[in-house]
Amino acid sequence: MTTGIEFLKPIAKRKGRGPSEKPTLFCTSLRVPKDVMEYFNTHYPYTKQAMMREALIEFINKEKLEKQNG
Repeated sequence: MTTGIEFLKPIAKRKGRGPSEKPTLFCTSLRVPKDVMEYFNTHYPYTKQAMMREALIEFINKEKLEKQNG
């Protein structure tokens, strides 16, 4: 016989999937000139977002290296 109170008992939460192997990416809105978007659409139609990210990372790494070398 059930008392009808079972639905009030807390349900154990799942632990989730765990930490990711890749670093977390953040979502942002970025406005770029038309010619920049056309370039990436033409040369990288299916991977433009990844290629834009790669270009930005390369730029940042280059800047860091220049600052370290003086």
